[in-house]
Amino acid sequence: MPIQPGAEPSESQTERKPASVTAPERLFSLVLALIATEAGLTKADILANVQGYRQRYTADGSNESLERQFERDKDDIRELGIPLETIEPPDDPGSNHFLRYRIPKGLYDLPSDVTFTPNEVSLLKLAGTVWREGSLSGESRRAVMKLNSLGVESSEPVLGYAPLLRTKDPSFDPLSKALDRSQVVAFLYLKPGETKPARRVVAPRALVQHEGRWHLYATDEAVRSARTFLLARIVGAVAVVPNTTPVPFSADTTSGATDSATALAELDALWAANSARIVVLPQSDAAVRLGARQATQYTSGTHTPSAEGALTLHFTDLNIFADELAAFGPEVFVESPLSVRTAVRARLVAARTAHAAAFPESPSGRPVRRRTPPAHPQPAKAASQPRIAGDQLTLLLSLVPYLIDQGRVTVIEVAEHFGLSADRVRGLVRLIALSGIPGETRQYLHGDLFDILWDEFETNDRIVLTHQVAIDDSPRFSAREAAALIAGLQYLSALPDNADTDAIASLMAKLTRGASAPPTQVAVAQRDAGTTRSIVQTALTTGMQVEFDYLNARGGHEHRLVDPLRIESVDNDWYLRGWCHLREAVRTFRLDRMSEPRITVTPRSTHAGDLLLPDTLFQASTDDVDVRLELSTAALPLLADYRPERSEPVGSGALTRTTLRVAHFHGLKRLVTGLAGIVTVLEPAESRRVVAEWAAAGLAQYAAADQTPTETL
Repeated sequence: MPIQPGAEPSESQTERKPASVTAPERLFSLVLALIATEAGLTKADILANVQGYRQRYTADGSNESLERQFERDKDDIRELGIPLETIEPPDDPGSNHFLRYRIPKGLYDLPSDVTFTPNEVSLLKLAGTVWREGSLSGESRRAVMKLNSLGVESSEPVLGYAPLLRTKDPSFDPLSKALDRSQVVAFLYLKPGETKPARRVVAPRALVQHEGRWHLYATDEAVRSARTFLLARIVGAVAVVPNTTPVPFSADTTSGATDSATALAELDALWAANSARIVVLPQSDAAVRLGARQATQYTSGTHTPSAEGALTLHFTDLNIFADELAAFGPEVFVESPLSVRTAVRARLVAARTAHAAAFPESPSGRPVRRRTPPAHPQPAKAASQPRIAGDQLTLLLSLVPYLIDQGRVTVIEVAEHFGLSADRVRGLVRLIALSGIPGETRQYLHGDLFDILWDEFETNDRIVLTHQVAIDDSPRFSAREAAALIAGLQYLSALPDNADTDAIASLMAKLTRGASAPPTQVAVAQRDAGTTRSIVQTALTTGMQVEFDYLNARGGHEHRLVDPLRIESVDNDWYLRGWCHLREAVRTFRLDRMSEPRITVTPRSTHAGDLLLPDTLFQASTDDVDVRLELSTAALPLLADYRPERSEPVGSGALTRTTLRVAHFHGLKRLVTGLAGIVTVLEPAESRRVVAEWAAAGLAQYAAADQTPTETL
């Protein structure tokens, strides 16, 4: 029997009833009540009768705090993509007091024509894992929950592949939310060559990743024209401009292209129009990595091979390209155009000048600090997934249709399907079984509640749903959830397994039809992963060893024989994680540092079943050294990948001193030279000398070529 308001519960009912109404239970009860009503419920109806509100409702007193709670709950529900409608009274339009609320079931349920095959579900789940970090990780996680509600078991996933798209720019999250809510925002933008940022007021239209960097495509409200902004140049906070709405932008819509597609097409055109002729030092890091990039740029066969050591590379942004080339120091010489050549020389001058003089040692005389790694590799912790109310609500709304579809299913089967613990599944089932709607009597009576076969559940750990209310189908994806999966699919399209662009397009169309609103305009440019990735993937799939010549991070060449274990990608960079027979340990290899890769005829060696693959690409070593740096506080996000430690503000706080853990100075000199004028090494002295010599060597080749003193630059 259900627990009725005002009645004394039995002993068994007391054991099953939660001690208090949690936020997820309150939201679940609210959604059920609003789906069950066609005419809608007033705020007073909801507060007085719906579980989670009625316990705190005072009929003749003030309910201001409860009303504020309801307003927050409405926002939370809409954020999850649930179509909450308001209905004005026909005889009193504009009156908020008698507004009625409902969730139209036809707009809540996933359309019947949106179905997914096991292969499609597998690909969509892989697309969801792309967002393991950043602000879209929650959306992708909830999207996968909704996929699980369909009860379609995924086929075998792409073997040994761990993709990752990062949104490390601090402005990404506020811009994506403003984009979703159609808000106008303001921010400070630092244009190349300028020392002071300018305030820009824009209406976001799309966020796109191109060449591994995020861009905002927006309408500049001042000039009423579309502009593209590099997120890395947005400094300070992004603020919503109050009491403004985006000015309608009249664009050429004859092509039917979305804003994100238009933004990517414009960036592609810019990339194609800009190219540079460079000469690289044979057998150097620049020769291997930049040579691999040229190979992927000219896959159509229209490019005429250059002389040995000469490369022609395309680029989108001159300043970013100059940073990259300057990092290679004497390994790269820019022949043309003059603009790129001048920009690279200026960076080398800045790096050399900043590190030429000795920096006073710290008063403590702190020696070079070397790190001692753990004696044994630490197991990776599970990804943090805070059980916030939104996640819990999505899980409840996804679990119900799955249980209905299955008919009879064990707790363990549900746990495996949704990736949960058995105890959590039991808790969710108990919550569902005691939830429902107020019904016509405004009391939670037996026919208004979910019900299960309790004996089967408590004795055999088996779930049999015998009565359901309000919902019986899978929920639609929110606009942001659909956008996260669509962008993930675009990122995965570089895989040979996903080369069928028509199939990818069909899957994206399904996601669009299955969303509660048009998907937020977030997109990722498709890119060619190159032949090396294909060779390594084949070796991984067939279980064979792979061998290749490798240029390591210190600039040394070695021949490697590797048992491939996993391919990983981070934005535009690809890595192989495998057992290296030379080092007799798990090692990580950049694919663009490999030469002449080939699959051997030898099967992969058998390794212990508990061979650990840490979640992080690079681990600590006994050779690691602490390096103290100084940089603009606003530029700290540029070092996020290096996990800076012990950051301290200098003076007014405009500058920050921080410490990086580096494996060797060879990599440090590339990092600092590529951020010339932004990052300065303070200590140890040896690291300053290495950076200065590296920049000076790069600069010397331009002085020799032009017969011009470098000091006159």
